[in-house]
Amino acid sequence: MKYLKQTALTSAILVASSFANAAEIKSSKERTLEGFVNEILLVDGSTVNLAGDTATNDASTNSYFKGSGDQGSSASFLLEITSRYQNQTFGIYNGQSHVQLLGGKNTGLYGTPPGDYNGNVEDNSLYSLVSFNMAGGGYEVYVNNQPTGELFGSSEFGFYLGNSDGPRIYSDASLNQNQEDRFIATKGKGQYLDLGSVMDPNCTQESLSDCTHWEKDDWIVAFEDGTDFDFNDMVVYVEDVVPVPEPGTLALLGFGLAGLGAARRRKA
Repeated sequence: MKYLKQTALTSAILVASSFANAAEIKSSKERTLEGFVNEILLVDGSTVNLAGDTATNDASTNSYFKGSGDQGSSASFLLEITSRYQNQTFGIYNGQSHVQLLGGKNTGLYGTPPGDYNGNVEDNSLYSLVSFNMAGGGYEVYVNNQPTGELFGSSEFGFYLGNSDGPRIYSDASLNQNQEDRFIATKGKGQYLDLGSVMDPNCTQESLSDCTHWEKDDWIVAFEDGTDFDFNDMVVYVEDVVPVPEPGTLALLGFGLAGLGAARRRKA
């Protein structure tokens, strides 16, 4: 089941810029991104490589995405390990326009063995519903069926990590301080995931139909907000989106999104 309808699209006006190809995902004393993803993976013998150079492992630094289906897309908060967890926000941006989707500390502790991390970890069903209506030559963005007042202009979008003042770190490295890669994404290969007791309450290895199907247009996206570059400071599961191909890191005029909904749905 999907939670939003996709509106009609107009042609995007895009200007190409440099494309970020790789980032270095380091290990740390905290729970690693690789460890977290492989722990929730439910396919025998399958692991995901999320450590080291993203040019040679399963991660990617694709900067911009677009919806892959006619009925919309969804995104769900997974976890964050950072001292900034009470104030962090996550959202989408289009040039100078941005819309917050998730934000603030939520209840619920992700259970990890003692000593596996030294930061705060949140695990719950935090989400927002996003939809679009054509208005004034652009796309007016709605969150939980309420207009935000922001207009996006095309079908592509970037992700950001920020605070109450807005975006601070972008999926497009060229927009970050020192043009650093602070965003990575890894896509599914047909595996199944157990996203926890709130999202997948009946998921087991013997009942995969009750689990989340991690398909090729579904992504686990992650940000780095500090200096350890373990990319576990904000982790979000995004479904039914595809990256904009090279030279797809774009400086955008009226950058927009078709059908990204931050409300979770399970694929059959």
